[in-house]
Amino acid sequence: MKIKRLGDVDPGLLEWNDQMYSKHPTPYTGIAGFIERARVRAVLKLAEVGHNDSVLEIGCESGNLLASIPDAKRIVGADISQVALEDAANRFEGRQLLPEFLQLDAQQPLGFSAGEFDVIICSETLEHVHDPRSLLENIHKISTPDTRIVISVPIEAPKIFVKKLLNVTGLFKLFFKGIEMRQSEWHLQAFSKEDLHDISSGLFEVTRDKTVWAIHYVVRLSKK
Repeated sequence: MKIKRLGDVDPGLLEWNDQMYSKHPTPYTGIAGFIERARVRAVLKLAEVGHNDSVLEIGCESGNLLASIPDAKRIVGADISQVALEDAANRFEGRQLLPEFLQLDAQQPLGFSAGEFDVIICSETLEHVHDPRSLLENIHKISTPDTRIVISVPIEAPKIFVKKLLNVTGLFKLFFKGIEMRQSEWHLQAFSKEDLHDISSGLFEVTRDKTVWAIHYVVRLSKK
């Protein structure tokens, strides 16, 4: 399956994301996988994807969430990591529904027309970029007031607290195999619910939200 590059991608940023993805591949297993699946369900519930919808996921990684999207008219997965996109493409080999896969830096202009997508999903991606506000501004440019935009971020403070608690009891490595004890080295930002509201202020209105296991925050946004 061909992966198309859209726009300019800094080679150093690409290499770093490839390295980080290779060290921290998804989907997770064990309890971390259970929580991840709950987060995916929450995202898709707020997205309300229909059969006639065009869907864009920014930061699709290995295609775990894409694979859970119901049949839609068009599905596009975008990521900066070549390695992640190759894993995503392999996941869909032999399936009837084949998404389009694009390599891009979402902090740069996205190259889509406003209203091209009925649904835009950006789940667990804002924490990985240097300038999350610019990513949201780019989503704003390609959306309309009717676009269903769903964003999710990890809530770092309770997440780290739970990790420390489990580590003290000796259960961390048992339940969260392969997960870092502290904030992930791939996370350039540490979000709270308030942070996400602040960073989207002036661009979007939060119309619905959902907290998943106290450590993920999912919102549906409407363009202002």
